[in-house]
Amino acid sequence: MMRATEDEAAIAAGQTQILGFEMRFRTERPLTILGLIPWRHLWSMGRGAGATAFTRCLVAPAVAGHAMHLVQPRARNDFSEGDIPGIAYHRFVSPEVFSSPELRLPARLWSRAWRYAAFQRLAARAAIDAARDIRPDLIVAYDTMTAPVARRVATRLGVPLVGRYFGNTLSLGLEKKTRWHGNFMERIGFRVPVQAMILTNDGSPALAVLRRLKVDPRPVHFLRNGLDFVRFQPGPRPTDLLHDLGLPDDAFVLVTATRFHSEKRLDRAIRALAELRSELPSAYAILIGDGPEKPAIERLARELGVAEAVRFPGPVLNAELPRWYRLADVVLSLLDRTNASNPVFEAMACERCVVALDVGTTAEVVRGGVTGMLLPPSRLNELPALLAELARDPGRRAMLGREARVLVQKLCGSWEERLRKEIAIVETVARTREILPGNITPDFTIREG
Repeated sequence: MMRATEDEAAIAAGQTQILGFEMRFRTERPLTILGLIPWRHLWSMGRGAGATAFTRCLVAPAVAGHAMHLVQPRARNDFSEGDIPGIAYHRFVSPEVFSSPELRLPARLWSRAWRYAAFQRLAARAAIDAARDIRPDLIVAYDTMTAPVARRVATRLGVPLVGRYFGNTLSLGLEKKTRWHGNFMERIGFRVPVQAMILTNDGSPALAVLRRLKVDPRPVHFLRNGLDFVRFQPGPRPTDLLHDLGLPDDAFVLVTATRFHSEKRLDRAIRALAELRSELPSAYAILIGDGPEKPAIERLARELGVAEAVRFPGPVLNAELPRWYRLADVVLSLLDRTNASNPVFEAMACERCVVALDVGTTAEVVRGGVTGMLLPPSRLNELPALLAELARDPGRRAMLGREARVLVQKLCGSWEERLRKEIAIVETVARTREILPGNITPDFTIREG
């Protein structure tokens, strides 16, 4: 009995650490939930680092008292346990789902097609085997990649289906025909009928994507992520951290916090820094994170002669991120799809001045000249001059940071509020087995209230 109690306490502590808070909600009607995920690993940059929405949305139902089972692919020689304590994993051997972005287009499309087909077949077998043992009350498809196989399993079992999607990349193809048609996985996934679709409002024009796909808007719950305002709050610059990085007290510091991937366009930060330093030699950049693009970014810094002015601290635990944001004079976000992202919200909560590219619905969050600075993509060449102007005006940076925190507190609730809303959607669908109307109108606008 003592051993069981100790194990339960360890599991609860591990779950609370992932959530970042102690969730007080407990369900009165526990469900057995079978979720399907396409990722071999849930932490994008190692345990405790990277995007937290995936892990929080998976662990929260378990903390609330539901029995969570996850069907997850693994490499042939990977016998490691799952990433989240207190969840039952049903792992199956499968080729890596996502093809390499380094491949040429024809090879990438071929790789994408056979990997997708293999995953659907192997995941279906694993999910059906798991379902025979646990008899789930409903199925949750985490990511559009798993939606078709999840629908197949839900139909076979006669249980409802919820789609839990963390954004989209199809919006990058709205004006690019080849990219739109090449991303057949998302086009198929979004069209799969569900009783509820919980779609993260990540700042991309997702509703335009759904409209073009002729997706039924009734079940769509278009929700922003939560934010931990206790952890992410303003504070003094941590000079000890600044000195550990070898930066002078008067350094003008640019910060990015993201995975090193071609989509993140970290090259733009390096190019802006190179031009800025010709006018402001005290300018430095700290690029937090890791990923496949890191060697290319390091090489670009050397080629542009700013390697000594760039710091690559690697992945930083989410619990430690606020200290790193407080190092920043400016936080940069220069993606082509959206810049209303988690790092931007977190930086705003820490009262940092954000400079972002005006794409998607970023302007709803980073309101130019009010809660940050926006640049249209056509004026990206003006970024170094804008940064130099901000470097000369610390009062303006402070004002933008203060207004940023005020706005982000209005836009985002706490993570507990956000996760309880998601759990309520899942519970209602399991109970009614019917379409649960969301917050999107028939003309694909967000319903107020």
